[in-house]
Amino acid sequence: MTDDSRKRPAPDGTEPADAEATWRRDVLGPALADRGERQDEFVTQQMHWPLKDLYTSRDLDEIGFDPGKDLGFPGEFPYTRGTNPAGYRQDLWTMLQVTGFGTATDSAERWSKMLDQGLNGFIIEYDLPTTNGYDSDHPLAEGEVARAGTAIDTLADMEQALDLPWDKLQHLSSVCNAPQPVNLAMILAALEKRDIDPASFTLQMSNAILIEYTCVGRYIYPPKHGLRIATDCIEYTIRNHANWIPISVVSAQLYAARATPVQELAFGFSIAMEYLDATLARGFEIDEVAPYWSFITGLEMDFFEAIAKLRAYRKIWARLMKERYGAKREESLRLRLMSSPGTTGLTLQQPLNNIARLGIQTLACALGGGAYAITTPLHDEAHALPSEEAVRVGIAVQNIVAHETGVADTIDPLAGSYLLETMTRRMEDEVFAEIEKVDAMGGALAAIEAGYFQKELARSQRARFSEIEDGTRKQIGVNHLVQADEKRSIETFKLGETAERQQLARLARVRADRDDAVVAKTLDRVREAASGDENLVPPILDAVKAYATQGEICDVMREVFGVYHPDSLTSGV
Repeated sequence: MTDDSRKRPAPDGTEPADAEATWRRDVLGPALADRGERQDEFVTQQMHWPLKDLYTSRDLDEIGFDPGKDLGFPGEFPYTRGTNPAGYRQDLWTMLQVTGFGTATDSAERWSKMLDQGLNGFIIEYDLPTTNGYDSDHPLAEGEVARAGTAIDTLADMEQALDLPWDKLQHLSSVCNAPQPVNLAMILAALEKRDIDPASFTLQMSNAILIEYTCVGRYIYPPKHGLRIATDCIEYTIRNHANWIPISVVSAQLYAARATPVQELAFGFSIAMEYLDATLARGFEIDEVAPYWSFITGLEMDFFEAIAKLRAYRKIWARLMKERYGAKREESLRLRLMSSPGTTGLTLQQPLNNIARLGIQTLACALGGGAYAITTPLHDEAHALPSEEAVRVGIAVQNIVAHETGVADTIDPLAGSYLLETMTRRMEDEVFAEIEKVDAMGGALAAIEAGYFQKELARSQRARFSEIEDGTRKQIGVNHLVQADEKRSIETFKLGETAERQQLARLARVRADRDDAVVAKTLDRVREAASGDENLVPPILDAVKAYATQGEICDVMREVFGVYHPDSLTSGV
């Protein structure tokens, strides 16, 4: 073969069409002649987009890829390459884990150990009674107290929970959506009791109740009232604690409900804009509030699809803020994103395999760039609450990726990838198309009330489970390389049988020692505020300081707002 018979790529690196055709004829064709490819069709795992065997510069030409417009430089619009100009060369990401179990005393002991072992902070998970606004002695709470998270009934619990080495804690995140103003008030009061300066660390609140109506189910009040109390927390925090993050749209919960990346981004951004519009209606300007918005996402095992999702997140937020809301400040355009390996890929079978999965997904988080924080689930979570050994392994996974792989040493090393840039653009375009559909329904609140999000997620769930059942999607240990008579010999955490009794005893002591007349008076103020339009956080803070219980405060709001009992919104799926 002579140089004339086959044109080489041009000096600028492009591949002429006839060069690719020659390669397919003379190189690829003979290689596949005797034995074809290992499967008939290759697609991405979640979007099911067809994957070509080879991506070249021609694919970028086909989408009109403009490096200046679509890629830019790190720290500059459209932030595809990250929001920090220095990437991770200046500071590594904040390393977190989700954690919580037992009484406040149990959790504080575990959290202190985690900080000692190299984490920068943690995300508090509360038990089911707490997240649903019930006290531990409520009949519905029996058997669930302190099981799936930390039990918090009164300020006395929160004071104990925050018995921490504050010199080591940089970031604290609290996930308590339905009773969020009560949770915020308890944290504020406990910090005051312990003489901790709120400006000395970052508190990030989930405060994302609208997600609960779509897929999680830990709601109390009808959606419009849920939006109101979330906005109260946002307003109060912006006006009083400028270093805190009062809203995190946990689109990771949409992902965990088997949303596709396009659904996750479109529904998540639509929900974020519902909160944003409600906050702007209170007299704020867009550049006053947009920098406070944050997102938490989870990643799937499809490596490039996951990285494209992180890049699309930043591009879409920047465009929405600039083009839809007219934001001017760079801080408004820079997405604040926390990413995490996903929990849905963790398997009960062959649980040590989960360590490999978590390592790969953490690597994708880092290569996706721009996530200011990464949190890792733990390899034994399919079995039980994480053991101390699993906590140590999870911390090690993040540090191995950060310090041993080299991926944090250069900024956005995958920029310009033919595959990745093509996939990022397609994701961006399809997310905007889906957002337009939600806008036409009247926004996220209307879409939730109509059951649109719920039905779409149910369809995605059905498709995902069908793929596992029929073997289209392989999961090692589940439907591929299955071990007969498998013996799972990992250490699992077992919560002591005394936690619920201890929690009930503490609650009884608080009730006996407090001034019930003062409690009643503060609860009346909460009722009055809920019946009007004043911000609920100040009166709830007074009630918390009087040692009113979380359940008592939530019950007052139940009286005023009512309780949400949705009809089935997924029929016909």
